[in-house]
Amino acid sequence: MAIFEYMNVEDVWTIFFNMNSRFNSLVFDSRLRLTADVSKIDKSNFDNFCLSLINTNFSNIFTLILSNNYYRYPQIRSFLSQTNFTVFQSLHAITLIDINHDELIEVTKQMKELPYLNYFHVNTHEIFYDKELANITRALLDQSNIRVSILCLHEKLQWLETESISSCNAEVLSLDFINADRLFSLLPNCPRLRSLSLTLDPRTSLPKIPEETLSPTLILNTFAQITYLRLCFRPFDPSILDRLLNSVPSVRRFSLETLVYNTDYIRSPYWTLLLQSQLPLLERIRLIIRGWFVLKTSNNINNEKFDEASVIDSYRYDRYWLDRAYKRKFHCNVDSYSYTAMLQIR
Repeated sequence: MAIFEYMNVEDVWTIFFNMNSRFNSLVFDSRLRLTADVSKIDKSNFDNFCLSLINTNFSNIFTLILSNNYYRYPQIRSFLSQTNFTVFQSLHAITLIDINHDELIEVTKQMKELPYLNYFHVNTHEIFYDKELANITRALLDQSNIRVSILCLHEKLQWLETESISSCNAEVLSLDFINADRLFSLLPNCPRLRSLSLTLDPRTSLPKIPEETLSPTLILNTFAQITYLRLCFRPFDPSILDRLLNSVPSVRRFSLETLVYNTDYIRSPYWTLLLQSQLPLLERIRLIIRGWFVLKTSNNINNEKFDEASVIDSYRYDRYWLDRAYKRKFHCNVDSYSYTAMLQIR
């Protein structure tokens, strides 16, 4: 029976249903954790499949995946017109692809009535108005039962300043794009967060507030529960990075991908000093740095030549990096035609 859990529910029904009474009882066993990936079902078959899903096998659907793919029919709208998510009380995971604003708002309301739901993944290329994006962001993050939240909206997350995110209990949070100031206002409201992945824009979405006017609690806030940090950082801002790392001193696994414009930020002294001082518990690191125009003479102090061999050797023969680069892969590639360099440490 366990093999059914590795198959899509459509395949399970097509292959095993009505084969014999024994298989019929197994297919509809409530102990099964079936995955219903209906995102690839043709429109001609979707309605019938949806009805069978609702009428005969809703009790053991563990994962549900729906899609409004650009080149397909509005599957999520059709699904919501025939049923709702509250029918599937055994749901633990939902993935929604290319969902629009109205559908997403409706789904977030229904999610609160699913007692076992703890995983939510939304990936949409819809273009939202600012107010719509604010409503969606708040609705998605204010889900007290969700433990794993993956939000790929392909726009910077935002919410109204008069409204705060108060009930985000996610332990694993992945954000596609967010401003630094929004991130720092969100983290205090995520007390259970232990894994954070995000694309971070260091530019503020609010008027710049002088640091001396900020309260000490805001400046020195730390989130010791976060032990995993995966960061895509663009454009590179040393002060914001320093502030972020200072706020997560318990990180043990750290991944960073960024773009720099100065050779100092691709060499080992900067990163070694930063990580040793800010992340004392660090055990594993992945570092990908792209240097743009770093090879131009005008960007090098005293016309210093960029030597990729010496750069990579400064990492490769340093015990600090050897102990933390899990795969022990050290590469530095230079393209002299485009004046770029790329450092990879894994």
